[in-house]
Amino acid sequence: MKLNYIFLLSLILMAGFQSCSKDDVTGSKQNPDSQESNFNYTSEKAHNLNVVYFIPNDVTEPADYHRRISEILLNLQVFYSTEMQRNGYGNKTFGLLKDDAKKRIKLIVVRGSQGKSAYPYNGGADAMITDINNYKATHATEFTSDHYLVITPVTVDQNGNAEGEGVPFYGLGKFCFALDYANQDIKYLGVGGTSGEIATKWIGGMVHELGHGLNLPHNRQKFSSETTLGMALMWAGNSTWGISKTFLTAADCAVLNVNQIFNNDNKAYYETSTASISEIHANYDVAKGAIIVSGNYNSSLAVKDVLFFNDPNVNNEGTGVNRDYNAIAWTSKPVNSNSFYIEMPISDLEFKTDNIPYELKVKLVQENGNVIETIYFYTFLNGKPVLNFSTRNEISKQGWSVASFSSEETSGEPAPNGLAVNLIDGNAATYWHSNWSGTAANYPHQFVIDMGGSKIANGLTITQRSGLQRAIKDAELFTSLDGVNFISAGTYVFANTNGAQYFDFSASKTFRYFKIVASTSWDGEPFAALGEIGMY
Repeated sequence: MKLNYIFLLSLILMAGFQSCSKDDVTGSKQNPDSQESNFNYTSEKAHNLNVVYFIPNDVTEPADYHRRISEILLNLQVFYSTEMQRNGYGNKTFGLLKDDAKKRIKLIVVRGSQGKSAYPYNGGADAMITDINNYKATHATEFTSDHYLVITPVTVDQNGNAEGEGVPFYGLGKFCFALDYANQDIKYLGVGGTSGEIATKWIGGMVHELGHGLNLPHNRQKFSSETTLGMALMWAGNSTWGISKTFLTAADCAVLNVNQIFNNDNKAYYETSTASISEIHANYDVAKGAIIVSGNYNSSLAVKDVLFFNDPNVNNEGTGVNRDYNAIAWTSKPVNSNSFYIEMPISDLEFKTDNIPYELKVKLVQENGNVIETIYFYTFLNGKPVLNFSTRNEISKQGWSVASFSSEETSGEPAPNGLAVNLIDGNAATYWHSNWSGTAANYPHQFVIDMGGSKIANGLTITQRSGLQRAIKDAELFTSLDGVNFISAGTYVFANTNGAQYFDFSASKTFRYFKIVASTSWDGEPFAALGEIGMY
């Protein structure tokens, strides 16, 4: 994920630059120390990090790169092992093919098909991946896992700025990208002055981006751990790397525990799996000063850990990629193989202003490395959390029917999906979809549900289609006693998130029929889909 390094570097207390010559940091024109053929690379693991040294065809790589990159990653292996042990996961670290006696790692040297201008920061990653895949087609045995660290040599100026448009420097799925320059060396970490600050900027940046390539999301340290542990790597730990204490959170280590290259086995990782939360309850315990969350889940594979990320929407920064730096995470083991329980003291949360939006991301960490997330929303009022997402006691759908609908998809979706009856089948994994395979239906989309008799309801519940394809955004609810005369019961914004959503009425309502008129989508397209709808 792309980082704003100017912002993050401002977190470093700089004592002032010491002078160094331009030759200390710019690219060398010397012949590269290309990997000698007399190394004996081994690993105890079947799957190892693919470390690719990617060289555009008009670039001469800096001298001694093999030693320098090897020392950086061997040092990082020790860091991961130490942090995994501290968090209770044993002596585990990522796999590397290496020659222990000579302290060198296996680098996969790939010569780019184009010059450096074809691989800029924005958009260059895809071009690099294409060249790497072309190389892999004839050198498949050099690649042993799904995880890639791609390092590209560049020239940096005396202030540590990469030339031109730079090169890709971010995580992209299980690929991550970083750079190399002459004298990028761990010996400069923590020495101060220009060389030390540049080393922390780029080596620390590489370490952070590799975290993303190992499946780690952003998250920061709890207030209670700042003094003892320092800065979380996946927050702004790139800016403290080699200078002051930097660490992995327990949530990071839970994800790494089931990572393909942290384990010594040949089982399949990251294959398709399913999981969902069937019930969740949340309350604020005043005496403990803690948010307490419990619930049950269903999963097609064993769940090793359950993670709870509390992510505030600070200054309306939004949600999603690169807007989750402030997330603070807790982790717990499953209870009785299909339940969870956690207590989260709010003293560890920094932001508690009135009405600040929070996302609670509950993540089920499966044994094959998949992490399946469900998001719930809450806020604060008068310094206390307002938690309104606990599972409600829904009205039974026995005897319910779909009275009418504007359209449904009868052939284009995998059976039984697409039909309107899926809205009330009690299975959030199935879904209704507006017609698209014939004459596509456009917004507004609507449907009417007959509950089979008059019911007293306190609110509406909906579940977006799993995966959020064609998720509905704005909708209006209408109710009726006779199915003919409908009155509005309010407009709603359905969140673009998995899991059940609840919308309380201001007062109880009695009705037999209800109609949903959807007016907009989250993706801006004319199609709509919905997993489940109900009343409570």
